[in-house]
Amino acid sequence: MPAAVSRTTDPAPRATRRRGKVLEQAIFDAVLEQLRTSGYAGLTLEAVAAAAQTGKSALYRRWSGKEELVADALRGILPSPWDIELTDDLRADLLRFVEFLRDAFAASYGTAFQIVSAEVGSDSSLVRTLVNTEVIDPCVDRIMEVLRAGRDRGEVRPEAVTDLVARTGAALVTHHCVTGGEPSTSDEFLVAIVDEVLLPLVRTKTAE
Repeated sequence: MPAAVSRTTDPAPRATRRRGKVLEQAIFDAVLEQLRTSGYAGLTLEAVAAAAQTGKSALYRRWSGKEELVADALRGILPSPWDIELTDDLRADLLRFVEFLRDAFAASYGTAFQIVSAEVGSDSSLVRTLVNTEVIDPCVDRIMEVLRAGRDRGEVRPEAVTDLVARTGAALVTHHCVTGGEPSTSDEFLVAIVDEVLLPLVRTKTAE
C-alpha cells in the first residue's frame, strides 16, 4: 500500500499593515464614508478606525479629535473657486459660481452646509472656519471679480459692486441647502437665483 502523501497547508498571507500616505488615504476615505452614512454628528473615531483597519491610537497620535480629522479629510476634496476661469459673460460667470457652491456642498456629503449651519460654540468651529475660508469667502471674492469686470464693461451698476451683493448668491445657496435638509440643489433653482435675483439687482438699464 503506497505511503500516504503528506500535505502541508501554506499559512494564509498576513495582511500588509498600511502606513504613511496609504494609511492616511484609508482614514480619509473612512471619514468621508462615515459623513455620507452618519453625518458629522454621528461620526466617531472608533468607527473610522475600524473602517480604515487601524487602531484608534493611530488616529489620536495625529488628530486630537474628530474636528481636526474631518477638517483634514475635507480639505482634500473641497473644490477651489480659483480654478474657475472667467468668460466675460456676466450671467454665465455668476451661474458658474453658484453652481460651484452647490457642488462644494455635495462634494462633502452635506457636511459643509451642516457645519455652516451649526450653532456657535459647537465642536465644529475648525471645520466651519475651513468651509468659510476655503470655499465661501473665496467664492465671494470671485463673484466680486465678476461684478467689477461687469462694471468695467458697463453691464453692472457701480453701486452694486459691494460685498453684500456678492454674498447674496452664496447666502441663497447655503440657505436652500440648510433648510432643504440635503445638499442637492437643482439647476433650475440656481438659474432662478441668477436670473431672478442677482441680475436684476446688479444690471444697468442698458444691459437689461
